[in-house]
Amino acid sequence: MQQGHSIITRGAWRLLFALLFSGLCSTAAWAQFKAGVQGTVSDASGAVIAGAKVTLVNKETGRKSEVTASSEGLYRFSSLAPGAYKLTVEREGFKKKQLENITVSAEGVASVDVVMETGVVSETVTISSEATAAIEKENANVSRAISTVEIRQLPQVGRDPYELLRLTPGVFGDGARAGNGNAVNLPNTTGPGGSNNSIFQTENQVQISANGQRLSANNFQIDGVSVNSFNWGGAALVTPNQESVKEIRVLSNSYSAEDGRNSGAQIRVVSQNGTNDLHGSGFIKYNSPKLNEFNKYGGPNNAARVRVNNYIRQFGGSLGGPLPLPRFGQGGKATFGGKDKSFFFFSYEGLRNSSNKVDTAYVETPEFRQLVLSRRPNSIAATLKSMWRHSLRTLGGTPLSRSERCK
Repeated sequence: MQQGHSIITRGAWRLLFALLFSGLCSTAAWAQFKAGVQGTVSDASGAVIAGAKVTLVNKETGRKSEVTASSEGLYRFSSLAPGAYKLTVEREGFKKKQLENITVSAEGVASVDVVMETGVVSETVTISSEATAAIEKENANVSRAISTVEIRQLPQVGRDPYELLRLTPGVFGDGARAGNGNAVNLPNTTGPGGSNNSIFQTENQVQISANGQRLSANNFQIDGVSVNSFNWGGAALVTPNQESVKEIRVLSNSYSAEDGRNSGAQIRVVSQNGTNDLHGSGFIKYNSPKLNEFNKYGGPNNAARVRVNNYIRQFGGSLGGPLPLPRFGQGGKATFGGKDKSFFFFSYEGLRNSSNKVDTAYVETPEFRQLVLSRRPNSIAATLKSMWRHSLRTLGGTPLSRSERCK
């Protein structure tokens, strides 16, 4: 009886973990990726080949998809995550064709036309060079994808990936910062401004203009879900950290019906994912005013010199890879391997930030108040100062006399 009880308990725990992990995996699986690969299959003379079997394999996760070319020789794969893929085309009477390196950018459609050679299927023609068309042929949108390497290596204020948006074609923004390190808005702009607290900015109104529109017309999405602010146009409620971003596609001029909400830049962020290889990263960032120089041009009227006085300790990392799942029943291995099946990815970033600021202000002294009361006893200023003095005494716990309350 005791043994049976132990088996049931162990099985219940496995079921619980399986449901938990399946819920996490299903959330990632239903991410609304919009990238794709499409093209035509033809022979050397240009005649289309119908019925060809086309197989696409994600080289990072091993995920395999298959389609059959239409009667016009057309094929298409949709809902793809960005990354590297291998394409294989087979048809009776032709040599098998393998394209080893196809790069799919975030939320973009890669055009890959395949030309088959006559022969037997047992023969294989392999192309290892980049097979993706260098020129955009699928639509007239002006866009560019910011890759993982660029996000990880290009400098960004506060490690904010949105700082790279101004590097894409058709997007304007000078990225100006004030003497204290805070973001500066474009002229004639209202709102919270850009990121002043790294990725922890509550409403990050990135300083960019696209398609001739104000920055309030920009639109932000993460994995197909809108993260636009409810209070300010062109502001993102979520700023992802560098470790969690795989690619960002920026459309500065979109002619697609799916981008009908805002008329400015369309910013589409795609999250990082686990792969068959266990991988991770770690970092620490240290900023101190002791390492900063003063801006000798402090401002007009001999204003004090300014420097960035932020103490910043920024740290974090990421971990991703195959996710093993529990195996039910007795005997055999305790888990299924996650390779080519299930994956996980986790990232974390922390921030410790403190600042001090030197400023000049006028403060009333007791001597000044007494001077006003003696020189102008019946003035409005004297009356207000007398009321302020009585209120201060009350708040301090000293009761007022009857004669004082009547004054």
